[in-house]
Amino acid sequence: MASVKMPTAAELAKVGSELGMNLSDSDIAFFQETFAGNVAAYNVLEALPDNLPAVKYPRTPGYQPEGDENKYNLWYVKSEIKGAPEGKLKGKRVALKDNVCVAGVPMMNGASTCR
Repeated sequence: MASVKMPTAAELAKVGSELGMNLSDSDIAFFQETFAGNVAAYNVLEALPDNLPAVKYPRTPGYQPEGDENKYNLWYVKSEIKGAPEGKLKGKRVALKDNVCVAGVPMMNGASTCR
């Protein structure tokens, strides 16, 4: 079952009104036509299998640093992954943007709505 549903004309009119807009029937029809492709695409993506690879190196789920550890609010989650015993990244610290998927570590995607 598709989890992303097309908004009805009444829902669009209500949202428009809440935002101080008076949407005409043609405006609503335009928005529904515009949304249709995106809604269909999200539902196709949702139906695809994950096919996730096995986790090769153990990691912690991480934690949200606070106070002096995150005084500029730059970190969403700090985690640790013990990688290969040898290689170019051995002994290095790496920071990843919060829109990079790392198995077992929460993503924020730069938006507070994902919390």
